[in-house]
Amino acid sequence: MSAVPDLREALVRRFPDAQPLVYRTAAGVATGIDELDGMLPGGGLPRGGLTVWKPGGGATAVLRAACDAVIRQGERSAWVDGSGMIGGPQWSRGPLLVKPPGSLEALECTEELVRSGGFGLVVLGWAKPAGSLAVRLSRAVRAGGGALVMVTTDGSQAQLRLESGVETGRLEWRRGVFGEPAEVVSVILGVRAWSLGWSGRTEFRLPVLGHDPRSGLDPLLVDRRGAPRRAVWPAGSRRARS
Repeated sequence: MSAVPDLREALVRRFPDAQPLVYRTAAGVATGIDELDGMLPGGGLPRGGLTVWKPGGGATAVLRAACDAVIRQGERSAWVDGSGMIGGPQWSRGPLLVKPPGSLEALECTEELVRSGGFGLVVLGWAKPAGSLAVRLSRAVRAGGGALVMVTTDGSQAQLRLESGVETGRLEWRRGVFGEPAEVVSVILGVRAWSLGWSGRTEFRLPVLGHDPRSGLDPLLVDRRGAPRRAVWPAGSRRARS
């Protein structure tokens, strides 16, 4: 049970100058994507409420962009990795990345974050809280006033539900030397949202950023793609003789 005290200490270190949040007089949490914010009621993700985003189809990319947008607006954001699949140097800045040892600890950390009242947006990735746990999270986010988004297929207790997918046949390609499609540059992402008595849909262009694949997800582990080749010096050169 030392995870929660450690989390509280990490929050103070990571966000020493963040302003407190008063959600009853604030608009929705803007995602930074104009098309999405314009479609959602309140201009963004609802504060004091639970949002469920069905996994797949660009959900992680959009929510990570939303976390960065929240920080640019002067609030805190956090990502609770409920599946243990998030890692890499790209998470060294931006939202606080919490990696609990298990699913129960992930739910406890999420509850602590949203109840604290100091976060504009908290994302819980790949978790399935059922029954009383879902009710506890709903009550915690209502008390704290931030926005909580769970990436899960379970939509119970959700105030807002979203799902997204890449529009088939609407990819932008970088062409090769012979004019053939060589690399995807961007995709058109369609997002559908609905709540009680309301539904909406929008689409927008999402850039695709390439990266070198790693053999492991943990950035602290050695990347075993192979050591770089040593320079081959010409025979008879000073470096070769030494």
